Amino acid sequence: MNPPVYTPLAHDDVVSYLGRCWPPVPGAPCLTVPPDSGLTDGAATVYPVEGRPGTSWWVVDSTVYRQDAGTPDEALAALLPGSVLGTVPDPDPAPDTPPEG
Repeated sequence: MNPPVYTPLAHDDVVSYLGRCWPPVPGAPCLTVPPDSGLTDGAATVYPVEGRPGTSWWVVDSTVYRQDAGTPDEALAALLPGSVLGTVPDPDPAPDTPPEG
């Protein structure tokens, strides 16, 4: 299997390429690329089948979100060694207890 290829690009360009998939939906799967990749914004290209063309995934702030290429999952995590699968956090979580009043 070929190692992943990381291509740095401008943050605003990557966000524009994500189109309707941006911004990410809270609770959706996401994948943080490994810190040693050196990639903050750009593309991570993986090669799941030897000898076949790869698939490029847009990366924003070191994270792969759901996009036209698909939804980040365990299979993608396995192709990006050191990556961490998680979920998009809620930017405005509900309080643990309702306000008194």
